[in-house]
Amino acid sequence: MKRFKIKVDPAVCTGCMRCMLACSWVHSKRFSLSGAMIMVDASGAECSITFADGCIQCGSCADACFYGALAKQAPEEVMP
Repeated sequence: MKRFKIKVDPAVCTGCMRCMLACSWVHSKRFSLSGAMIMVDASGAECSITFADGCIQCGSCADACFYGALAKQAPEEVMP
Protein backbone atom coordinates (compact mmCIF):
# COMPACT_ATOMS: atom_id res chain seq x y z
CA MET A 1 0.00 0.00 0.00
CA LYS A 2 1.27 3.45 -0.82
CA ARG A 3 1.22 6.25 1.68
CA PHE A 4 1.05 9.90 0.79
CA LYS A 5 1.64 13.16 2.54
CA ILE A 6 -1.66 15.01 2.21
CA LYS A 7 -1.25 18.70 1.43
CA VAL A 8 -4.14 20.80 2.78
CA ASP A 9 -5.35 24.17 1.43
CA PRO A 10 -8.39 25.07 3.56
CA ALA A 11 -8.83 28.39 1.73
CA VAL A 12 -10.31 26.57 -1.29
CA CYS A 13 -12.34 24.01 0.67
CA THR A 14 -16.09 24.38 0.08
CA GLY A 15 -17.15 22.12 2.94
CA CYS A 16 -18.76 19.58 0.62
CA MET A 17 -17.39 16.71 2.74
CA ARG A 18 -16.77 14.42 -0.25
CA CYS A 19 -13.39 13.67 1.31
CA MET A 20 -15.04 12.43 4.49
CA LEU A 21 -17.45 10.20 2.58
CA ALA A 22 -14.65 8.75 0.43
CA CYS A 23 -12.54 8.07 3.52
CA SER A 24 -15.35 6.30 5.36
CA TRP A 25 -16.13 4.19 2.27
CA VAL A 26 -12.51 3.08 1.85
CA HIS A 27 -12.10 2.16 5.50
CA SER A 28 -15.53 0.85 6.52
CA LYS A 29 -17.43 0.26 3.24
CA ARG A 30 -20.11 2.70 4.49
CA PHE A 31 -20.78 6.31 3.63
CA SER A 32 -20.71 7.76 7.12
CA LEU A 33 -19.26 11.11 8.14
CA SER A 34 -18.65 9.78 11.66
CA GLY A 35 -16.54 6.92 10.25
CA ALA A 36 -14.04 9.16 8.44
CA MET A 37 -10.44 9.73 9.51
CA ILE A 38 -10.58 13.26 8.10
CA MET A 39 -12.72 15.98 9.63
CA VAL A 40 -13.96 19.11 7.87
CA ASP A 41 -15.37 21.94 9.96
CA ALA A 42 -17.25 24.30 7.69
CA SER A 43 -18.72 26.49 10.40
CA GLY A 44 -16.75 29.65 9.56
CA ALA A 45 -15.79 31.58 6.46
CA GLU A 46 -12.83 29.24 5.91
CA CYS A 47 -13.05 25.50 6.47
CA SER A 48 -10.82 23.70 8.93
CA ILE A 49 -9.45 20.30 7.87
CA THR A 50 -7.89 17.88 10.38
CA PHE A 51 -6.94 14.21 10.39
CA ALA A 52 -7.62 11.66 13.15
CA ASP A 53 -4.74 9.76 14.72
CA GLY A 54 -5.94 6.63 12.90
CA CYS A 55 -5.49 8.19 9.44
CA ILE A 56 -3.14 6.09 7.29
CA GLN A 57 -2.64 8.82 4.65
CA CYS A 58 -3.94 6.58 1.85
CA GLY A 59 -4.99 9.56 -0.27
CA SER A 60 -8.62 8.59 -0.88
CA CYS A 61 -9.71 11.96 0.49
CA ALA A 62 -7.49 13.83 -1.96
CA ASP A 63 -8.75 11.71 -4.86
CA ALA A 64 -12.33 12.74 -3.99
CA CYS A 65 -11.62 16.48 -3.66
CA PHE A 66 -12.91 18.43 -6.67
CA TYR A 67 -11.63 21.79 -5.44
CA GLY A 68 -7.92 21.26 -4.77
CA ALA A 69 -8.20 21.60 -0.99
CA LEU A 70 -6.44 18.23 -0.64
CA ALA A 71 -3.56 16.92 -2.72
CA LYS A 72 -1.32 13.85 -2.51
CA GLN A 73 2.43 14.38 -2.32
CA ALA A 74 5.54 12.21 -2.13
CA PRO A 75 4.34 8.60 -2.12
CA GLU A 76 6.35 6.16 -0.03
CA GLU A 77 6.09 2.42 0.01
CA VAL A 78 4.76 1.19 3.34
CA MET A 79 6.14 -2.11 4.53
CA PRO A 80 3.53 -4.65 5.73
